[in-house]
Amino acid sequence: MGDAAAYDRHSRRLLRSFYRGVAADIARVAPTGARILEVGCGPGHLSMQMAGAHGLDVTGLDLDPAMIERAQGNVGRPDSAMGADSAMGAPTFVVGDVAALPFPDGTFDRVVSTLSMHHWADPSAGLAEIGRVLRPGGRAMIWEFRPGVVPLHRHVPDPAEHARGSSLRVVGVTPWRWPWRFSLAQRIELMRDQNPTDDAET
Repeated sequence: MGDAAAYDRHSRRLLRSFYRGVAADIARVAPTGARILEVGCGPGHLSMQMAGAHGLDVTGLDLDPAMIERAQGNVGRPDSAMGADSAMGAPTFVVGDVAALPFPDGTFDRVVSTLSMHHWADPSAGLAEIGRVLRPGGRAMIWEFRPGVVPLHRHVPDPAEHARGSSLRVVGVTPWRWPWRFSLAQRIELMRDQNPTDDAET
């Protein structure tokens, strides 16, 4: 992302309400005691929101070591979702590539990614890895720009198309109202099949 410090500052200000809404949505559907992986966590604001505001067990992963360093430094900041004295229960942050996740099969109940997939070198490989580390019946929840809506990303294909041929099936695609009253993003929910007759309803 270039300058991790600048991205940290801008995302803290511009994406705060987005992260709050996403964290609340994840907390609403996560099973009790769920383990959550955030792919493309950047400086860690969403991971800390999920852990600090909702008490979830969160691991944040990013390809950029500078982003992980920022995320680790943000834990305990007074203006973070964790608060100044909330190191207990804080997220774990690791450097890693979505196309080669450093976790055993079936580690997580939910995998979350926000506005990150358009940066992935191989989205299909990333989704295959996400399917691998999800537990049976686990779900991936991906927030990404809607196709053709954001000028800088008009060329990006629909993220749901990358699920074809993976162990994940799309169970929902919903426009996400952000920013303000605009719906520039969408929420894509994918499920790792436990068996072909599983009910896809939450």
